[in-house]
Amino acid sequence: MSALAQAFELGGHRFRNRLVQAPMCAMYAAPDGSVTPQVIEYYRARALGGVALVIVEITFTDRLGSRAFHAQLGAHDDTMTPGLGELAAAIKDAGAVAGLQLGHCGPQRVVAEPPVVAPSPIPWAPGKRVPHELTIEEIAAIVDDHREAGRRLAQAGFDLVELHGAHGYLLNAFLCPATNTRTDRYGGSPENRLRFPLEVVRALRAGIGAKRLISFRLNGDDLLPGGLGIDAYRGIAREIAQAGVDIVHVSGGTYRVMERRIPPMYLPEAPFAAYARPIREAAGVPVIASGTIHDLDLAERLVREGDADFVSMARPMFADAALAQKVVANRAADIRPCIRCNTCLAREQGGLRGYCAVNPRTGREHEALPPVLRRKRVAVIGAGPAGIEAALTAAARGHAVTLYERAIGIGGQLALAARLPFKSTLPRLLRYYERALEQANVKLECESDPPPASVDAEAIILATGSRSPGVGCTEALRNPEALGERITVVGANTRGAELAWWLGTLAKRVTLVERDADFDDDVNLIQRLVLPGALAEAQVRVLFNTEFAPEREAGTVVLACGAEPELPGSLDAWRAGGRQVELAGECAGARALIGATTSGYRAALRLG
Repeated sequence: MSALAQAFELGGHRFRNRLVQAPMCAMYAAPDGSVTPQVIEYYRARALGGVALVIVEITFTDRLGSRAFHAQLGAHDDTMTPGLGELAAAIKDAGAVAGLQLGHCGPQRVVAEPPVVAPSPIPWAPGKRVPHELTIEEIAAIVDDHREAGRRLAQAGFDLVELHGAHGYLLNAFLCPATNTRTDRYGGSPENRLRFPLEVVRALRAGIGAKRLISFRLNGDDLLPGGLGIDAYRGIAREIAQAGVDIVHVSGGTYRVMERRIPPMYLPEAPFAAYARPIREAAGVPVIASGTIHDLDLAERLVREGDADFVSMARPMFADAALAQKVVANRAADIRPCIRCNTCLAREQGGLRGYCAVNPRTGREHEALPPVLRRKRVAVIGAGPAGIEAALTAAARGHAVTLYERAIGIGGQLALAARLPFKSTLPRLLRYYERALEQANVKLECESDPPPASVDAEAIILATGSRSPGVGCTEALRNPEALGERITVVGANTRGAELAWWLGTLAKRVTLVERDADFDDDVNLIQRLVLPGALAEAQVRVLFNTEFAPEREAGTVVLACGAEPELPGSLDAWRAGGRQVELAGECAGARALIGATTSGYRAALRLG
């Protein structure tokens, strides 16, 4: 039996395997922090998907400074308890252990409203708000807030409560000498800096009682100048375990190193896995390894070789709620993979609800699907991400689907992007799509560009993409040698920036031109931490606030912007005979991968 599939007993609680849904803020709560049907169904799906422990996302503890995000869950008031009770019941009824993470954001408050509080008046990064230094009385109040929040969670029926003591949030800010310069009993020596976290642990125990479990999210390294490393955190792990912590959930970093804490596809995965074993040895309690452990072989090895007792995953289970079930059943090839595009994170940090670029059903589990009135013959034209998602959704609803693609294989622009060496997560997604289409009995017709009259279908979904007015990214990816040695890429969106980076690594002289002052909106906050350095290393000249002037540019011009929807023939021809016609993807005006997959999903639902 796989080590990940083995059950585990702790404190009277049985975990059916070693896989944990990591706390990940999805932003589905009501404005007051209360539980919504969207929250319940999202977590119910993960529990039904076979995970052993669901740790519900970071939840705030007071009405003032603990709240980090716009639509975050709250345990700050007794009126939250009924909804939290429904949430815990949904998780437990589906066979998982119900956990929830309590966290005070401290200086890393995303919402604009004050207050911002911290152990010392040190902003979490240059240019950020200077926090208010907590008084002794305010510290005592926060300790009591955790006791009361714990009482509510125990009343709601949660089996485990996790304290967020990592990632630069308040408990971590007290532990770290770079962010705690106090001279009273809560600062200075390691013992004093640990005092507040230990008080919170003991208060939480008083609130939840002896039968429930306490987990503590702990850094293995702050990755911060003047911060703590693994040797210091081994000692802290020992102390918190002696104070009553049952499980240590090992991570690393703060908001200052978001690209290392939540690595994009450009960077290696599992940056914190090595911290699990030393923390486990020091603490003498079970540990959860975490931090972009997407490689299932690595996850298996961590548990089998005793580095960790559990492995948690956030983004992979966001992309596929049934990941754990598939792992236990030895069906890893059926997992819809996370590609680490960080669309979900970027939406959350921007104040929007979190949705997934590769799975449009994520976060929409609560939406009732329209009824299927009868089985139809459906043709999908174009096997890019929009067309593939449309075909899979229509097939899952019982329709007979044929998917047409004029190229030799599926994927469209996604398949071209998969050629880029720094987008190594994309081939796995393409392999998943190929397998999923086969399992769904979608008839695939590649190298086929049928005219409307030849298509035998009652409903048509056109997902035929877009066309650049000149040399576009598609042509550049297909044949970079034809571009010559001097190239100007117009448009610093994701496509343009990544193309310029790649061409620069081919020793071409590349200029990236953008009329605005920064990257385009589709370049998310994690990409913005990596792309400038990557472009500089590839010796790409980047010109912001620069209007493209064709007469000024030398060499080949590649347009990463200005593409127009491409429709094969007239819509009237496709609608002939009363056929239903829907549009999806870029031919419908959708942008980016999340726009393509979501529009394909919704187009298929409109077929009835």
